[in-house]
Amino acid sequence: MAKIRDVEAKYAYRLLVELDNGNVIYLNMTEKLETVRFHDLKNENIFNDVETDGYSLYWDFGRISMSLSEIYEMTKIKSTEEKKNNAI
Repeated sequence: MAKIRDVEAKYAYRLLVELDNGNVIYLNMTEKLETVRFHDLKNENIFNDVETDGYSLYWDFGRISMSLSEIYEMTKIKSTEEKKNNAI
């Protein structure tokens, strides 16, 4: 399984996640900010201070985190929804 090489906060609550296998994921976090778990990331200072240990993303010294498998799941769901919408 790939590991996270780097992560960079972008405008409008997006993350650029670079994997060690050369793939790049552009992750839109806006929907997640409406959940209790990620609500504090609405504070741009906290959001922009994202870090990685190679296996997950974390903010606020690890108080908020998201695993690589969760990131994959977010992108998988998005891809499936887009395919459904394009089929209609």
